[in-house]
Amino acid sequence: MFCKDIIKTEEIKYLFITFALMIKRIKPILILNFIIFCFVTSLKGQNNILFSQNPKIDTNDLNILYLKVDNLNFFKDNEFKAEKVSGYTLPGFRLSPKLSLALHKNILLEAGVHMIHYWGANKYPCYSYLDISSWQGEQYQKGVHLLPLLRAQISLKENLHLVFGNLYVNNNHNLIQPLYNTELNLSSDPETGIQLIYDSKQFSSDVWVNWQSFVFRNDNHQEVFALGASTKTNLLKTDRNFQVYIPLQLIGQHRGGELDTIKSFNMHTLINYSAGVGMSYKFNKLVKYVNFESTYSGFINNGGVAIPFDKGYGFYNKLALGIKDFNINFSHWVSEDFISIYGSPHFGNISTNTSDLIFDKMQMLLAQFDYSLSLYKDASLGFEGNIIYYLPFTGDRPGYVKVVRNDVMFFSFGIYLKLNPKFRLYKFKE
Repeated sequence: MFCKDIIKTEEIKYLFITFALMIKRIKPILILNFIIFCFVTSLKGQNNILFSQNPKIDTNDLNILYLKVDNLNFFKDNEFKAEKVSGYTLPGFRLSPKLSLALHKNILLEAGVHMIHYWGANKYPCYSYLDISSWQGEQYQKGVHLLPLLRAQISLKENLHLVFGNLYVNNNHNLIQPLYNTELNLSSDPETGIQLIYDSKQFSSDVWVNWQSFVFRNDNHQEVFALGASTKTNLLKTDRNFQVYIPLQLIGQHRGGELDTIKSFNMHTLINYSAGVGMSYKFNKLVKYVNFESTYSGFINNGGVAIPFDKGYGFYNKLALGIKDFNINFSHWVSEDFISIYGSPHFGNISTNTSDLIFDKMQMLLAQFDYSLSLYKDASLGFEGNIIYYLPFTGDRPGYVKVVRNDVMFFSFGIYLKLNPKFRLYKFKE
C-alpha cells in the first residue's frame, strides 16, 4: 500500500508539473484571446484603415488649399527572448502635417514635415534595415526626428498614378510579410523617390524606387536605393465571389554608384522575390472572406556584402479569414539560407542579436489578428496581436558548440490611434 501511494504521489506530481508547463506555454495565447474577445464584444468597425492610403485625387478638392494632418499614436510590445531576435517596445507617435492642393483634377501637390518620437528617447539612429548601421550615422537628432515632405502626383488615367517625392506605401505595398515588415510603419523614414501605381479589376501593380542615401563626391557613405514591384493578376472574372490570382513580388536594395570614392565599400545588390498562387472566396455573412496563398520566396546576394549566404529560399503558406471586423491569419514558414532585407528578422536564417550565428533550415508557425475601428470620420482605433511559434531548430557560430534548441513561442501586441483631420484653408478662383 505504501509503495502504491508513493507511485500515485509521483504520478500526481508529474501531472501537476505537466499542467503547469502547459499553462506557462499557452499563457500568451490566453491573454491575447482575452483581449481579442473584449474587442469583438465591444467594437464594430472596418478593416485595413490604419496603414491604407488612397492615391486617387478627389475632384471635389480642386483648387482648394487644405491642411492635412496624419497622426499615428502607437504602443507596440514585442516579447521576444532567444538567440535570434531580442524583444523591445516602441511607444511613441508619428506626425505629418502638410499643405495639400489639387491644381487640376489629375495633378496633386503636397508639402509638409514628417516627425517621429519615441517616448523617453532623445536621439534617433535612422536605423531600420538589415546591415545599414553606419551610412546614416550623422543624422542622429535630438528631440523629434524631422524630415521634409513633398509629393507631386499626376494621374495619367483614373487608375494610373505617377508619384514623385513621398511615396504611397499603402499597406506595405501589398508585399507578403517575409518581404516587408509592417513595423517599418513605426520606425523607418518615409519612402521617397518615384512610383507608378496601376489598379484595375483584373490587374494591379505598384512599382517604386525608394532613394535612401544620396551621395556627393568624397562623401564617406554609399549611394543606396531600394527598388520594388508588386503585382496581382486575377485569372477569373472579377464579378465572381470565387477568385484565383497570381501574386508576383520583388524588392531589392542596391548600394554603390559612380561617385562613390571610398574603396572600403563594395558595390552590391541584395534581392528578395516571391511568386505563388492565391485563392479567395467572398461571403456576405459573419465570415466575410476566406483566402489562401502559397508562395515561394528567394534571396540573392549579388555582390561583396558580408552576409553568409549567396542565395536562399523560403516557402510561405497563409490562410486568412475575415470574421466580422477581424482579419485573422494563420501561416507556416520554412526557410534555408534566407535573408529578409526589409522583412521581419523572424523570417531570416541569421541572428540579429548574436554575432556570427546562423541557423540551419527553420520552420515556424504564425497566428496574427488585427482589428480596426473607425471611430469618427477622422479617427481610427486599431489593435493587433501576433503569436510566433518556432519549431525545434539548430544553428552554428564559429568557436562555439552547435546551438540546439527546442520549440519556443513568442508573442507581440500593438495598440494604435490614428487621427487624420483635414482643414480647409483657402479656395482659389478657377
